[in-house]
Amino acid sequence: MITVMRRYRRVLQVGLLVVIAAFVLTSVYVGSMSGGARNRGDVVATVNGEAIPVERYQRRYQAYLDAYSRVYRDRFSPTLAEQLGLPQQAVNDLVQEAVVVQRARAEGLEVSDEELNAQIQAVPAFAENGRFSLARYQDFLRRRGMSASAFENDVRRELTRMKVETTVKAGIKVSDAELERAFALRREEVRAAWALVETAPLVAAATVSDEEVAEYLKAHPAEFQLPERRRVQYVTLAPKDFRPQLPDAEVEKYYTDHAKEFETPQQVHAAHVLVPVPQTGGSEAEDNARTKVVDVIRRAKAGEDFARLAAEISEDPGSKSKGGDLGWISKGEMVPAFEAVAFTLRRGEISPEPVRSPFGFHAIKVFESRAAGKKPLKEVAAQIRDRLAAEAADKAARAKADEVRPPLQAATDFVAEARRLGLTPIETTMSRMERLPMLGGTDPLEEAAFALAIGGVSSPVKTAAGWVVLKSTEAIPAGVPPLTEIRDRVAGAAKRQKAEAIALERAHKVVAETGTKDLAAAARTAGAQTGETARFSRTKPAERLPGDVQLAALQSPAGTVAGPVKSPQGYYVLKVLERIAPNMADLAAERDRLSREVLTQKQSQAWEAWVSHARAAAKVEVLAAPKRS
Repeated sequence: MITVMRRYRRVLQVGLLVVIAAFVLTSVYVGSMSGGARNRGDVVATVNGEAIPVERYQRRYQAYLDAYSRVYRDRFSPTLAEQLGLPQQAVNDLVQEAVVVQRARAEGLEVSDEELNAQIQAVPAFAENGRFSLARYQDFLRRRGMSASAFENDVRRELTRMKVETTVKAGIKVSDAELERAFALRREEVRAAWALVETAPLVAAATVSDEEVAEYLKAHPAEFQLPERRRVQYVTLAPKDFRPQLPDAEVEKYYTDHAKEFETPQQVHAAHVLVPVPQTGGSEAEDNARTKVVDVIRRAKAGEDFARLAAEISEDPGSKSKGGDLGWISKGEMVPAFEAVAFTLRRGEISPEPVRSPFGFHAIKVFESRAAGKKPLKEVAAQIRDRLAAEAADKAARAKADEVRPPLQAATDFVAEARRLGLTPIETTMSRMERLPMLGGTDPLEEAAFALAIGGVSSPVKTAAGWVVLKSTEAIPAGVPPLTEIRDRVAGAAKRQKAEAIALERAHKVVAETGTKDLAAAARTAGAQTGETARFSRTKPAERLPGDVQLAALQSPAGTVAGPVKSPQGYYVLKVLERIAPNMADLAAERDRLSREVLTQKQSQAWEAWVSHARAAAKVEVLAAPKRS
């Protein structure tokens, strides 16, 4: 192992500098712990008895927030962070890091003091006149409220993890036989007949009795479980009701005083379709994700609307509902792999092949591009006016909220007093969205509602809609609501379950009847749709079949029937009509590219297996696991 490490020493040195630089960019102050024994509330998890402290989690989570906010920009929010699973990712990342560091320590691979010092002293941000400056380093730590030991411990752990990962991956090679198998797997084509038993018509036709609805709720209470709730009454002081009229001179003054703010770098207006690659699944998961994006590019270049494809296929929650639109992107805002393609595309162009980034595979379309420059006043005047007016309106709304709170607090009837004050009171129920205790970015209105005693009135709370003053009137414990309140939801779920069972039964019948009938005849008996595909492969997908259905066909011998295969539309039954072997002579032209791809996949699989084995042998206890809301 040491021999391998020496062989890759220069590669590691470059990589370690990158990691250090990342810490410089993302480390922020999140509080420090005093020495001595820790309480369990100070710990996120333990690995073989070693504690992962809350402040380390907070630093790692902040690094995730910084990275994703650079991608999503103004679309990023605490809600999106939870949808993306960032709290769980941060905890899992730290548990994995602890497992790896412990193994590295046992095998003598932990980064030494000399290696750590050498890398820190090589960071340009800490240099002055080409030499390491202790003063600049200390200033960096002081501005972030971190001690040198805390910063260096975080860096040492990440560098050690990277050192072990490089070591594991260094021993992976790709043989000629593996390369040939990978080429054959990707290029082998099939042609298939299919039958689809759709569930939508069956759901529409399904009926359920009161007894069936009640039985479904009894069998599936978790589907309808609601968290702890509060009944509240509140009023909102919206800034839009206090918006002032601003003179042109004030707008012009702001433009002059903040000229740098209106300089623009090179930009492109782009949209994308993202298909992530699961952390588990190896090369098959990688191939499936890539195949989906290849199909998106093919369909878009054939004339299909890119926005519709994004809405249908993309798994980016931040842009999916907008047809994949990312707005105007400046250089440095996206990950390098994405920018390397996006900034080379001309107006209206689509990336010729899938773009691999840490987030998965992308299909990219550029609508417009513009060079660097400075926005003229007439272009930004409305923006400046809106900003200044919004700031003034928000200040006035807060002042009004402070003014009305005392009489609302003193009143026995909050609603009546609000109306007397000319306000519009609202009564509603708020749910407790459970989060990691150390996770920032919680809903301030929710926090206020659950912090109040019953009958209490809050101080003004800033929300997206304005300044809110609320009163808590009732506490409702977590549980399943009465059936009368959720009957429509339960009935809909029960109908879908019944429809899916009927569809599956019919699909099984189609499979059984193919022993004596052809697929089309068996499908007609079951009322299923039918069709045949053209030849397709893992790199040239079929036009209509969902990915899982295509994969089932690609894995089935010629002449056999496969299925039922579940899809969002219903259940598919397939018959492979023919398999066409690839021309192995074509491998020569693709050998280098394919060799790199296969090597990357094998290295990822080897590292994933190494980490999984190490984690399985470790005693891991997550003490503050993210909870479902």
